[in-house]
Amino acid sequence: MDLTYDSVEEAVAETIGTNPDVVEKWLSDTPKSWGYLAGKAVIACGRKLGRELTKAERQRVWSRLWQRLTELRVARDSIQ
Repeated sequence: MDLTYDSVEEAVAETIGTNPDVVEKWLSDTPKSWGYLAGKAVIACGRKLGRELTKAERQRVWSRLWQRLTELRVARDSIQ
């Protein structure tokens, strides 16, 4: 199965939704929180596809996760 926009979005949403404590740590710049979330997103996406991701696919997942986390940070900072 090919990597699709939907599979990436679902994996990122799942990762953020099931790890709110680690997301909060990332928002607070806690070391290792990015690596944890990045790994979980890749695993979630691979599980959806039924295979391991290629290097380029992992980078797409990481990029979208970073983008979404940054959006959360901006949203949080705008209400503080």
